Amino acid sequence: MPTRKAYPLSIVLILTLTLLNFAGCGQKGSSKQLTLAVNSGVEGDALKQAARDYEAQTGVHINIAEFPYANLFEKELVDLNARTGAYDLVMLDDPWFPRFATSEFLSDLKPFYEKRGQSGPDDDFVANSLALGHHPYQTGALYALPYVGNSQLFFYRKDVFQKHNLKEPATWDEVLAAAKLFNEQDAQSAPGGGKMYGYVMRAAQGNAAVADFMPIFWAFGAEMFDPQGKPTVNSAEGINALRFMLELGKYSPPGYASFNADEVSAHLLQGTAAMSINWPAWISSFSDPAKSKVIGQMGFTVMPGAKNPGRAEIGNWLIAIPRDARNADAAFDFLVWATSREQMKASALRGNPPTRKSIFNDPEMVAKFPAYPQQLRSLENSRPRPRTPMWNEIENAFGIFLSKANSGELSAEDAMNQANAEIAKILERGK
Repeated sequence: MPTRKAYPLSIVLILTLTLLNFAGCGQKGSSKQLTLAVNSGVEGDALKQAARDYEAQTGVHINIAEFPYANLFEKELVDLNARTGAYDLVMLDDPWFPRFATSEFLSDLKPFYEKRGQSGPDDDFVANSLALGHHPYQTGALYALPYVGNSQLFFYRKDVFQKHNLKEPATWDEVLAAAKLFNEQDAQSAPGGGKMYGYVMRAAQGNAAVADFMPIFWAFGAEMFDPQGKPTVNSAEGINALRFMLELGKYSPPGYASFNADEVSAHLLQGTAAMSINWPAWISSFSDPAKSKVIGQMGFTVMPGAKNPGRAEIGNWLIAIPRDARNADAAFDFLVWATSREQMKASALRGNPPTRKSIFNDPEMVAKFPAYPQQLRSLENSRPRPRTPMWNEIENAFGIFLSKANSGELSAEDAMNQANAEIAKILERGK
């Protein structure tokens, strides 16, 4: 009969302390650590501060892996594809999500909710934002929660519209007419007597041109794909939409075909352009005397319409848990905490548009951010970019041809025909 081995008291004490330490994981003072991949920008800054606050409350340390936007997608894609377990949580720009979900890189959140005795997230999230984290879109399993509720707005000079007894533009035809009028009659009305252009847009190759074009494209009744998934950007509606964009370009500053967000915002802030599509992150700059020459003069509204009602492009940031996360349960605890009403309000106060209706409707927040009602309307009526895992490649190619049309290198018809052919090739390669 074997005899029981006696262990020294010191070893027993060490084992006891170790077990107590594991039992305390998730409590304040826990040794549990998480690693979070974030975007280098205001969105990531808010999440980094949330991570610091969470550690102070729970003792769970969160390591931050921060990457510039230009590198974040590739870094996350490579690491998740290699199943390295490098991250417990990842920030995803919403057009990237189909690529990650289709590749089965992300954890279904339903089992985590069920462990908590819940069926899923509460109904305070804006439906269009929450839909972005489902795969398939809207109807499938939930793999991510929305953290930053970006949706495009239409920016316009209230004072210039009032000068001409014009209401805020409700249609793209009204935008074009106003742009032409301002170019003709307000040529030297920029602060300091400089030239003011009627309109300014982003038309640099890639994302920039596509983002500014999509609200026009949709309003004219065009679609990227038919029900069978074949590209249709060169439909009559699509070509007419690009012709309209080129017409607007006549009233934009020289060189706009290479403009990105910074150039567009600089023209608006300096008062040298009267209208544009832009993102909510820029709104606060217009009340900053160090940046703006048009304080109190900018208006913000929803997208104009045409054949179809106006629809903005949605651009939310999502947070997801990789399938190979080493601390998935603890990661889910942080995810729910960071997207709670209280923490999302804190994020909003740091400059990020929320994804919860209650924060958009909070009187305190509306007093601080007067454009919130318009932002909520835009978000609730927004459209996502096509939910295809090949979107990054498609957007880059489409944007090249749009930019070439705006620079005068291609006609609208040639640009859309060539874009359609290239998109078809990309889809074929992705099969």
